[in-house]
Amino acid sequence: MLSLHIAICLAVLFDPIGTTIIQTDVFDSCKWKCLLFAQLWPGSFCMTLPEHDCRIPDHVEGWTIHGLWPNGRKSCNNTWHLTHEDIDDLQVNMFLHWPSLTNTNAFKFWGNEWRKHGTCAACADSMSCPHKYFSLALQLQKQFAINEAFIAAGITPSCDNSYKLEHFYSALTDMGTHVDFQCCTIKERQVLMQIKIPLSKDLSVGCNHTEENVRNQYYHPCTNKAEIYFYPFTDHPHNPCP
Repeated sequence: MLSLHIAICLAVLFDPIGTTIIQTDVFDSCKWKCLLFAQLWPGSFCMTLPEHDCRIPDHVEGWTIHGLWPNGRKSCNNTWHLTHEDIDDLQVNMFLHWPSLTNTNAFKFWGNEWRKHGTCAACADSMSCPHKYFSLALQLQKQFAINEAFIAAGITPSCDNSYKLEHFYSALTDMGTHVDFQCCTIKERQVLMQIKIPLSKDLSVGCNHTEENVRNQYYHPCTNKAEIYFYPFTDHPHNPCP
């Protein structure tokens, strides 16, 4: 099966009938030097959205993949669409580790991620087609295992206990010195929302980047000026800690 997907990747990149346009467009847009691998904490994500727009699937128990984003580039080729055949052997793991937390169909969510970010990443051989791109993201989540690192550091979700920013950095020291912790401010509390790990184009950890990509009005860099809360999953994801 893997050899079949490699053949499909090569066919997309080198088919002389039209698809070379895709390759040309992507390479012309390949000005980025850093990737941002983002993992999201579902326990606080739904607090930033209207109640009817967000839910946590029953099988989700920890950090989920939000995206793999070339920094400063977006939507490099809107004609290169994701198909079910591209990721047919990956979808079970993607439902587990890269679920949609909104009412958006999961495949549509993945298709949007590919169109907006994957087409820009595709100039790197490690992500040169959808199967490689999504496989890499799944591999990176195993490599950067935040759930296990937090448990080992004694960081557990709670409505009452809070942590200093340094505690989170200490838990993830193996992931480099440029890990970006993102929070949202809810009811005057600083709440951990997302963690982004910068990678160079060769996938080595750490890359100096200017934040130009995938901004969200609710997220901001966590600061050491206030304690940080790490909310649990509850039956009321829009208000887990009333």
